[in-house]
Amino acid sequence: MKVPLSIDLSQANLPAGASTVAYAYIIGGLYTDAALTNFVCYRVHASGSVHAVALADNTQAAHSFPDPNGVVGTADTQTIDTAYPSAWADYSIALSLSGPNYIELGNIDTANIPGLGTGNNAFSMRVYISLGIPKLPFTAQAGFTSAGVTHVNPYAGPGFDTGTPGSLCLYDWFECSIDSGGVLNGNTTYVDQFGMPLIVAAQPGASTQGRLNVTRQQALAAIAGFDQTVYKGLTQAVSAPSAYPAGTSYLRAISPDHLSGLGLGSGLGANFNTYFDTVIGSWNGKTITVTDSSSGTFTCASPATGNWSFTDGTTTFSFTDVNTANIWQCAGTMASGGAAQKNIGKQILAAFNRGQMSDTGLAGITLSDASCPAPVPDPYYQFAPSNLWAHSFHNWSTTGLAYGFAYDDVCAANPSFTTSGAMTSLSITLGTMF
Repeated sequence: MKVPLSIDLSQANLPAGASTVAYAYIIGGLYTDAALTNFVCYRVHASGSVHAVALADNTQAAHSFPDPNGVVGTADTQTIDTAYPSAWADYSIALSLSGPNYIELGNIDTANIPGLGTGNNAFSMRVYISLGIPKLPFTAQAGFTSAGVTHVNPYAGPGFDTGTPGSLCLYDWFECSIDSGGVLNGNTTYVDQFGMPLIVAAQPGASTQGRLNVTRQQALAAIAGFDQTVYKGLTQAVSAPSAYPAGTSYLRAISPDHLSGLGLGSGLGANFNTYFDTVIGSWNGKTITVTDSSSGTFTCASPATGNWSFTDGTTTFSFTDVNTANIWQCAGTMASGGAAQKNIGKQILAAFNRGQMSDTGLAGITLSDASCPAPVPDPYYQFAPSNLWAHSFHNWSTTGLAYGFAYDDVCAANPSFTTSGAMTSLSITLGTMF
C-alpha cells in the first residue's frame, strides 16, 4: 500500500541564500519479540526503501561535515566541526524549498521489518527536519545487551545540549509510531526543546496539530525575554551564522524540564531551583483529593513539606520528594511506583505546572481526570508560579493544545493523535520561520 509522507517548506517564509538548504531524516526502532528483549533499528531512504542501521553506514569522518555549497566561513567551519566528534552516517534526504516533497512510508511493514506488531512491537520513529548546511549526525554503534535486552544495531542520534554531537545543527522532529496494521500514533512536542514549528496531519481521521499563531523568530524572542531570575539559559544563540538561513539568531530553546535535568548550577536563574518551593509549603495541613478514572479517589489529609501521603482507605502510598526539580522534570516518586501512585502523581505534577496548585487561598483542592475543562479558552495558568514555557506554547497554538511538559497529556491538553485506521498519508509543513 502506498503511504506518502509530504514535507512542505514553501510556506515558511525562508530567506533566499546558499545557506538555506533543508534535509529530512527518518529513523527509529522496535522490539521484535513479545518478551521485549530484542530491539532492532531501521532508517528510511529517500526512495522509501527501509534499511537496518549498520556500522558500515558511518562513512563521514569525525570532525567534518559536508559543505556542498562552500558557503560556511572558515571560522564557522572550525566551530561546527566540534559537533561531529565521531564518524557518522549521512541519512539525510534533500528537500526542495519550493513545494511538497514526497517520501514513501508504505515499506514500513511486516515484509521489510520482521517482528513488526502492535503496542510495544510497533515501529517507533522520528522524522527529523534540519535547516542549514550542517547535517544531523547519526552514529551506528556495535550491538550490546543490557538489563536483559539485546540492542542489535543501536545508534547515537543528534543532541541539542551544548557540546553534544549535532548540537550546532538547526532542527526539530515529529515523533510517532506505526504498527503492523498501518495505524499511526504521534505528536508534536515541546517537552525537551523547540527548534522550529512543525505542522502535522495524517489521514484517516487525525486533525492538524502544531500550527502556531507566532513565527519561530517571535517565539524565540519571547522566550529570551522570560524572567531571567527563573528562566535563564533557555535560548541557545547561534555561534556560526554563515551556516544557517540569514537572520537566524537562535538554534533553539530548551525547556525548563530539560534544563532542570542538566545540573548547571550557577548557570541557572537564581530562583529556578526553588521556583515552586513556597507553593509546596503552602499546602501543609490542607486536604488534597485526586480522582483518577482508572485508579479511583485518593486523599492526602495533611501533607507536610516534601512528603505527601495518599490513601483510598485500602491502598496507601507516599510522595516523599515533592520539590521544584521534580515538578519541572515530572520525576521522582510522583512519577514512579504502582499504577495508582503514578496516575495520582501525574495529575499533581500537571496541576503544579499549570498553576492550579498556586491558588494558595484554597483550603483544599480536588483534581479529577473525569471532569476536565475544555482546552480553549485556556482554563489553566491563572495563578503564579506556573510553567511559563508550557503556558506560552498553549497560547501560541491555534488549537490551544501543546505538549509543554511531560504530563501535559493529563486532561488531553496535548496534541497527540492516532489515525482511525491504516494511515493513508502523513504531511509535515514547516511553519512560518521569520
